[in-house]
Amino acid sequence: MFEKITDNVEDVQENLESYIKNLIDYHTLNIYKKTTKLLVSVLRLSILGGFALLFLFFISFGAAYIIGESLGNIGNGFFIVAGFYFIIFLLVALFGRKQLEKRVLQSTSKTFFND
Repeated sequence: MFEKITDNVEDVQENLESYIKNLIDYHTLNIYKKTTKLLVSVLRLSILGGFALLFLFFISFGAAYIIGESLGNIGNGFFIVAGFYFIIFLLVALFGRKQLEKRVLQSTSKTFFND
């Protein structure tokens, strides 16, 4: 009778140790997966953002040049384009915080909680 109880206690202890080890392994892999997804997202966003900035730079340069030629002074075209970007900057700084927070929360929650 006592041998069966002792065997059962040993089995429970072995099962508990195995469960804890598997639980640690699962969470380690889950953290690795989520970290990898985050790094891939940051890298992808950096690459796409870099190309978007290059595109925006050349479009802005061309627009400033065309505006400057039409005004007779190329420098004025660059000032007009700079003023346009300054107005956009002010609008985003004053009114864009909530939208930015909302989008960041939505995208990160999809990455971390939908698996």
